[in-house]
Amino acid sequence: MKNRRRYFTMLTVILSLGIFAVAGCLLAAENDQAIKEGQKAMMEGAKQMMDGNKKIMATVAKKGMKDAEVTAAEKMMADGYDMMVKGESMMTGNQAEGREMMKHGAKMMLDAEKATTAAVEKKGLTKVCAIDFTECHAGEQKIEKGALDWYFGAPGL
Repeated sequence: MKNRRRYFTMLTVILSLGIFAVAGCLLAAENDQAIKEGQKAMMEGAKQMMDGNKKIMATVAKKGMKDAEVTAAEKMMADGYDMMVKGESMMTGNQAEGREMMKHGAKMMLDAEKATTAAVEKKGLTKVCAIDFTECHAGEQKIEKGALDWYFGAPGL
């Protein structure tokens, strides 16, 4: 009788540990998927912001109002995008460094968007660039949502 109790106790403990281990693996896999989706959303948002910014810069250049402020914002946007692309390619090897590069690149892009908005408002071209600003804003939202999924895992966990 004593051996039977030990057997069932040990069996219960082993099965419980197995269930928790499987649940942990499933949770980690779901979290990895959220991280990949977040990274993908960040890159889609960055591309969308870059495209919108190129259109804004073309409009500003067409109007003949390009100056040092606009050029600096354009360069910061391009540098941030390049950094995000490089960081994404590094994610397969050195994840920590790639993640840091993507984070820094996204911040640069968001800061460049603020500088672009300020420069365009100062030039009085806000209405002319409204559609392009909408595209940039949508890209900004994708980057922010992707970053939340990326850093905090799947929603509802």
